[in-house]
Amino acid sequence: MAITDVRILRSLKISESKSDKQTIQYSATQQLLFLADTKDPPFNEVLENEAVWPNLGNDKVPQIDDETVVKGVTLYVTSRDVEYFQDNERAVVMTIRYDAKDPDTEGDGSDTPSGTEASTWKKIAISTTQMTKPAIGWPSRGAVPNENADDDGNGAQNSAGDPVDGLEEDVAMVKYTYTNTQVTNPDFSELNRYTNRCNAGQFLGADDYTVRMMGWSGEYDQRNNVWSISVEFLFNPDGWQIEYFDVGFNEIIGTERKAILDKAGNPVSKPVPLDGGGQAQTINGSPSGDDKPTAPVTLEMYPYKIANLSQLFANCGI
Repeated sequence: MAITDVRILRSLKISESKSDKQTIQYSATQQLLFLADTKDPPFNEVLENEAVWPNLGNDKVPQIDDETVVKGVTLYVTSRDVEYFQDNERAVVMTIRYDAKDPDTEGDGSDTPSGTEASTWKKIAISTTQMTKPAIGWPSRGAVPNENADDDGNGAQNSAGDPVDGLEEDVAMVKYTYTNTQVTNPDFSELNRYTNRCNAGQFLGADDYTVRMMGWSGEYDQRNNVWSISVEFLFNPDGWQIEYFDVGFNEIIGTERKAILDKAGNPVSKPVPLDGGGQAQTINGSPSGDDKPTAPVTLEMYPYKIANLSQLFANCGI
């Protein structure tokens, strides 16, 4: 069996429609007629044909993912169906479907965006949400490890080394949801590695340690053989560090931790403000003559590891 000719049965027909997101979407169809020198030509030989044909303008039969431009719109071959032509046993019809991305999302799945490009913002939905901060981390910004470190931090401590419990805070934050519906080869291990990391340096216009990658989700489109990947970020304008008062029952004297004693020489029954260096603060006299302790020092803890989130898109293939 041999294919003797391929010609256009129905010219390219382009159509446009409005999607659920109120954006214009484009598609097109075209039909080619294959003529063979024997009856019932095998469909696989039709689908695999890549010869040049005069009646196609000395061009080849369009293949999956081939592209063409019509009226300034780039269309991609997304499907090809073949069937015998009416009652002619020597003819096969191939119906070719073309699709185009929305103008607002043109380039999805091809150019990988960074955290500062305009194309990134076109894939992001924004809302606010409530979150509770955990109280596990590191005592200073300089102590926060990179994303690959094994150190998971510790609970909060006062400056004398005593634990501080119950550190939780409910805050309103801005949630960014990044979605790419045309991902061909996502790296799931990298997505997991970036989860629960804060930005090192600026990201999406936000300052250092203010954006946290909360998590991700993925769904496979079997029809188009692509993934839809969504990644959620939370922006905390005040930063993800946790502030708490330096108070406790013990202090550091020399190299030893000792109980703080009251005027009677007994261990104090209530936590005493510390000076940020592990020692109890001195008592200051108030104008009324009543003794009051000095206000405690505020300490900070950084509960999440850091990563360069601007590299997340490229490293995760999204």
